[in-house]
Amino acid sequence: MSQEDVFNILKELGGEATTEQIRKKARVKYPKRTLYLYVLNRLRKLEKDKQILFIRENWRIIKKNVKD
Repeated sequence: MSQEDVFNILKELGGEATTEQIRKKARVKYPKRTLYLYVLNRLRKLEKDKQILFIRENWRIIKKNVKD
């Protein structure tokens, strides 16, 4: 679930954002959860699953949604 949440946050940020931007959005969007602490872990998992890429300090979506 949290992996999908991170993917959706990245999507809300226009499909491309820095780790810090994603962390900030996660903290605001889910204030009662600790998701923001695990953002980098979830991003790396999404990258391993070929959902996103890390290019020049930014994470970028390469698939339309996490379930594809």
